[in-house]
Amino acid sequence: MRIIATFLMAMLVSQPCWAWSEPGHHIVAVLAYDLLTKDEQQHLLEVLSAHPRFADDFDSKDQTLTKEEMERWVIGRAGYWPDVARSQPKFNRPTWHYQLGATLTIGDPNGVPANPGPAPSDATLETTDLHITQAIEVCRRVLREKSSPSSDHALAVCWLAHLVGDAHQPCHAGSLYVTGVFPEGDRGANSIPTKQSRNMHALWDGLFGNRYDAGDIRRRWAAIKADSVTWNVAKEAAAKADGLQPLTCLSESAEFGRTNVYTPEVLESVQAVARGLTPTVATVDLSEAYLKAAGEVARKRAAFAGHRLARILSEDLR
Repeated sequence: MRIIATFLMAMLVSQPCWAWSEPGHHIVAVLAYDLLTKDEQQHLLEVLSAHPRFADDFDSKDQTLTKEEMERWVIGRAGYWPDVARSQPKFNRPTWHYQLGATLTIGDPNGVPANPGPAPSDATLETTDLHITQAIEVCRRVLREKSSPSSDHALAVCWLAHLVGDAHQPCHAGSLYVTGVFPEGDRGANSIPTKQSRNMHALWDGLFGNRYDAGDIRRRWAAIKADSVTWNVAKEAAAKADGLQPLTCLSESAEFGRTNVYTPEVLESVQAVARGLTPTVATVDLSEAYLKAAGEVARKRAAFAGHRLARILSEDLR
């Protein structure tokens, strides 16, 4: 068991808290890509080639990649690109990546924001003040509108690939609100420090690793697909009437937040502040059991995200 903990701790190095890290977004996008037909895959690649930053941001610079490997890299890069765009003011959309509201409340904190409603009817890819459910709605609208510029279709694909992944990361479904500790929320677990990583959010982001490695990503997505039980459950979930609704994905993620993110060993440090025992939230040294369970949840959520993203792309890219 100590080997498991050591491996996970090494993997969960401190990184910016941008939802699933680069490997995680690559994995979700490639899982979805593999579920498309050959014609759908080719069409998707053609759409992405019209991306306004394609020449700058989609060049792997690895001359050893085969044609198939390069195609998979482009697809994975599409899923990660909205994080690349954080350094590009024209395309950066900070609030699109998360959902408002509470995953868990302790006490009776005031001012917990409600989940945002539907996207405004006039919202576009240029609208900055959207949250994840609204942004997914807008991107699907753009992708289905065949008269939209080809560059907009490419941008919408990237954002959909990214945000469907984000919606399945439990820390993006809401925040922890605690009277006297986090009256304005813990910013999706960013405010809870951990020994294993900079904070709880960063830890969950890095469950698939923090740096791109083609071989490691290939092994991880193969392992996810090899878990036939989870893979079939994910397929069934995506086929349900409400299976593609963003709020469905976020509701599932919030439940995992309550059961697997904000566990008693995590809340103990938070509640110590609420009781006046400590002035600040102490750094949490997570148990081996916590880390193992978190890894299992991450693989399950990636499988669900991959199936749902594949269905969305198949429906909207016709």
